[in-house]
Amino acid sequence: MKQLIYLTQILYWIGILAPSSTHAQVKLTQRQKWEQKLERYARLDSLTPPPKDVNLFVGSSTIENWKTLSDDFPDQIVLNRGVSGTKTIDLYEFKDRLIDPYEPKQIFIYEGDNDIGLGWKTDAIVDQFKQLVEEVRLSKPDARIVFIAVKPSPRRLKDRIQVEEVNARIRTYLEARPNTGYADVYNPMLTADGQLIPRYYQDDGLHLTAAGYAVWKKVIEKFLEY
Repeated sequence: MKQLIYLTQILYWIGILAPSSTHAQVKLTQRQKWEQKLERYARLDSLTPPPKDVNLFVGSSTIENWKTLSDDFPDQIVLNRGVSGTKTIDLYEFKDRLIDPYEPKQIFIYEGDNDIGLGWKTDAIVDQFKQLVEEVRLSKPDARIVFIAVKPSPRRLKDRIQVEEVNARIRTYLEARPNTGYADVYNPMLTADGQLIPRYYQDDGLHLTAAGYAVWKKVIEKFLEY
């Protein structure tokens, strides 16, 4: 009888703890989500090591969500290693896991969107980008580094001036640096009179639709001819 009561108590507590544990897994912190993503990429690399001279795409959710990247450039070797939610400083921190393991021909970087959304100042964003480029240049001296301009979007409309400032300053910086490029996706996403084009954006006003990525494809394909 005592054994039955003891077993019942064990099952009772398991029943209580299990939902709590499941609930905790659902509410992962952003850093835990990043760690899961990084571990997943490492597993993929161990199963299928990426080839040399790959065109590496890194950055925040606009990169990670580019699910058609390989299909859009079927004649090129492309690798998507985007991580949603990252900022420039985060890519700098994770450089050893998102850039260093590869031997890329080109490295396409898309960061700055979340930096601006979270209130980072232009000087800080540009300085962090410069530090990132300098570090990447040390480890990947022959790779061309291409910055994909921070895109315009309905959610960032109030920050439009800062978006343009960040883009302009990074472009100026890269123009003075060898073996770099600036992929202007900003202007092609606007009408002739500078208005946003709604069909390029999902309902959240930030992420791109297939039509939005089609614009990016036209811009990026010119760099892939390099």
